[in-house]
Amino acid sequence: MIRRLNYTGRKKIPRSAVTIRLLPADVGYAFVADIDLAPLGFPNDANIFVEAYNSASYMRFAFGTIGDQREPQDLRLTEVTSRPLPKFRLKVVDQSKRHGLLLGVADKLVPLRPHEDLANKQSLLPVDFYDLGDRIWRLELSDWPVLELNNRVDAIGESARTGDWFLALVYPEILRRILHEIVIVLDETDPGLDDSEWTSLWLRFVCALPGVAEPPGGIGEAAKARRREWVEEAVQVFCRSRQARQRFVTALRKEAS
Repeated sequence: MIRRLNYTGRKKIPRSAVTIRLLPADVGYAFVADIDLAPLGFPNDANIFVEAYNSASYMRFAFGTIGDQREPQDLRLTEVTSRPLPKFRLKVVDQSKRHGLLLGVADKLVPLRPHEDLANKQSLLPVDFYDLGDRIWRLELSDWPVLELNNRVDAIGESARTGDWFLALVYPEILRRILHEIVIVLDETDPGLDDSEWTSLWLRFVCALPGVAEPPGGIGEAAKARRREWVEEAVQVFCRSRQARQRFVTALRKEAS
């Protein structure tokens, strides 16, 4: 049974201190964790826990203490469903008292998939591969946005990464749906709210595009209408910044020649 935790005075652990990578297992996933907490000043006898979770399931793994870090022998996610894609949480806990004291936490850690390198450690849009039947792609928005690609299509990953067709036809719609989810469904408009939340990270990305201001606030239908306009304008700016129309025209000409 998990002991209660006292959250008073907890420290936010930087994401750079931990890297989680998913690995294929007989059923679902396993994982490995690269954890470096030495520079953060936690007591040597504080316990380290890694939690894997999604909206449907949860598991907890003990990684020893700060002074004696030990990786568990079995890191298979036997009780965590593979969809939605699991995320991770790192906790440092003082368990010397009846109610454990949470000393530090890094939450909503998006793992690297087996094929990804460290450049994708904090990807805004993780990519995963499934049998989608006759669909080419699907956007999963149940927790953190994930682009699902059909693993029955040859070279679909490379096409999504570099293809002009994909950039022009798919990514603008992905962006529109994500921004609609953030500012209309979830009613969030502050890019600086929390850098561990995907909503803030996506708003920060969009607001860094040239000419895109923060989404308008306010309540009521008039405010929602202004946010819908903001979404469409942001998508237009994204397409312009990526030269989507020109790249699409070029791809058409190549196909016709």
